[in-house]
Amino acid sequence: MTQGASLCRIDARLKVTGQARFEGEVRVAGMLHAGLVTSPLPSARVLRIDATRARQMEGFVALLTHESAPRVQPVAYRLPLQDAVVHFAGQPVAIVLAETACQASFAAAAVDVEYEPLPALTSIDQARDRAFSAREAAGGVAVDSRRGDPDSALSIAEVLIERRYTTSTNNHHPMEPHVALGWWEGDRLTLHTASQAVFATRQVMANCFGVARENVRIVSKFLGGGFGSKGGAWMPELMLTALAARAIGRPVRLELTRAQMFTLVGRRPQSIQNVTLGARRDGRLTAIVHESVGETSTYGVYADPNASLTRWLYLCPNVATSHRIVPLNVPQSNPMRAPGEGTGSFAVESALDELAYELDLDPIELRIRNFAEHDQHLGRPWSSNGLLECYRAGADAFGWSARPRAIGALRETRRVVGWGMASAAYPVFRSASEALVRLEADGHVTVRCGTQDLGTGTYTVLGQLAADILGIGLNQVTVELGDTDLPEGPRSGGSMATASFTPAVERAARGLRIQLLNIATRGGPLEGLKPDDLTLTNGCVQCASTHRMESLVDLIGRCAPLGLKAFARVEPDTAPRHSSCGFGAVFAEVSVDLELSETRITRLTAAYALGRILNPQLARSQLVGGLIGGIGMALHEATIIDARLGRIIGDNLADYMIPVHADMPTFDVRILDEDDPHLEGGVKGIGMIGVVGTAAAIANAVFHATGRRVRNLPLRLEDTLPRRSRES
Repeated sequence: MTQGASLCRIDARLKVTGQARFEGEVRVAGMLHAGLVTSPLPSARVLRIDATRARQMEGFVALLTHESAPRVQPVAYRLPLQDAVVHFAGQPVAIVLAETACQASFAAAAVDVEYEPLPALTSIDQARDRAFSAREAAGGVAVDSRRGDPDSALSIAEVLIERRYTTSTNNHHPMEPHVALGWWEGDRLTLHTASQAVFATRQVMANCFGVARENVRIVSKFLGGGFGSKGGAWMPELMLTALAARAIGRPVRLELTRAQMFTLVGRRPQSIQNVTLGARRDGRLTAIVHESVGETSTYGVYADPNASLTRWLYLCPNVATSHRIVPLNVPQSNPMRAPGEGTGSFAVESALDELAYELDLDPIELRIRNFAEHDQHLGRPWSSNGLLECYRAGADAFGWSARPRAIGALRETRRVVGWGMASAAYPVFRSASEALVRLEADGHVTVRCGTQDLGTGTYTVLGQLAADILGIGLNQVTVELGDTDLPEGPRSGGSMATASFTPAVERAARGLRIQLLNIATRGGPLEGLKPDDLTLTNGCVQCASTHRMESLVDLIGRCAPLGLKAFARVEPDTAPRHSSCGFGAVFAEVSVDLELSETRITRLTAAYALGRILNPQLARSQLVGGLIGGIGMALHEATIIDARLGRIIGDNLADYMIPVHADMPTFDVRILDEDDPHLEGGVKGIGMIGVVGTAAAIANAVFHATGRRVRNLPLRLEDTLPRRSRES
């Protein structure tokens, strides 16, 4: 077994046979169920809560409101049931506890609440004058940037493109709903929940309830998807679960409905982006200005870094970017897969396509002429950059050279076909990670790391890393994760988990390997040899030149009957000398019905340079998943809010459109060989980049087919209607 092998997930059989126990399936004795009483108003003050009817219902146990709930310490999240103020429609104003989930739901519906309505702002257009600058954008990205003199450069540009692009609010909807089960034993809290960051959750709970973090245990063994929704925005309801359990003295289980997931687990914020490009007639960019305005809540601050990609992706001496947010009476926004880069790439890659048509240049040629040999924003060389090779490999696989320049030239009876492309890029993020690798007396290896598997194959990759170094099969490895009782691991977000735990697991496994090779020379069949002469292969320590060997089981039984272990902690470089990013190119083919205006994506080809790939099969799965997310952003997903009532229209999966199997094109994903010697472990992360550039490539293809430029997502039927139909 070697790294780089396309092995199936070691947890696959557990999942398809129902043996993998998700946290929503955990049950404990004496458990109560929670039902949320939520506000129908977007801005109000709670005047009175009457639970008379609810108290008379079967199974009712208790009601907590802002008047009766225990106080908690202020933390950087919405605090549950701590005051009478309503910030958005759907906000919990009380929690009912009952013996069964159905009883809790019915009792919550029977609670009467009297409100004092307050003025509400529910759309960016209503509150544009309240836009402000956050301290930083998501991921710690600086809100504004400027190099050179963009204003002067634009004033003398030979070609000028000024465009506005908008993207809709998108909601998180993983298959697994959000569930929490918590209980207290004195000052010790145990919380089972689907979490993308078990250690961050532990810290928040400890701070909120004023206990030592060692007294908080978060367990999240399996997740049914997250995309950002099982992180920060989910924290208030985790606090609420723990708060209720503490108040009542019994375990409490809270499971959100699909409708509640529209309001309580975060969402991708709406964006309005203005992009201005200045260029010479030969296509060289002379200036870029990218301004983004997004939404945030009235009680929290969140900004997607939509313009951050613009700072470094292309060669340009004069660049200015800015991010502003508008506080609204809406649910809190938070990261959603490729936060910022996904929506921002739609704007800048669409603008580049518009520039290419203005200059009569092939879109790939325009990008090649503006290739950035180094990171101009930070003034550092790239640790590696395979973008040019991605253009070549993707174009060859797609057949781009046969693309006609003329709009609408590719026709199939009553349908017209278009080809479009866009660049993709995503920064490398890393965090500290610990790992422990132990060889048991029976020759079995256990890998322990407190990260969590979002459903991406983390169990498998952790096992592969250790198995390869120790020369054993993956079936001889057990992986333990998803628990704060384990060595501290990274969160699952920002494509950082694998990039962070890989060097930690490899260091620990190498440390164990060194121990094994050293003790193997102390007696036994390998006595007298040097550790450097030995290798670990097929569960044995052996010397190739002498053909002498000893099994790991015999070795451990002889020298360390209690087993051996090695621990490692790795932290990212705080002053890196290189900038690190994954790069790619996305090519889309669309087919548009000229009579019905229906748009279908028929092909998506993408080429990526992403450093070291640990498991190509799992990597491709991640990239295809990202491309599907881009399809949803481009053609389907939009959370619609009634601006007058401040309530979401269609808070269900029947009305909220998502891509389904019938919407899927043919996927051709090419992962290029790339070695990055400047990153320990060589891993760049792949979870996010599949989304980046995909919506732009689709929109650019629609223009090539129809001549109609899509600047507002998602694309709607009316956007590609023939002119005569639009006029009528």
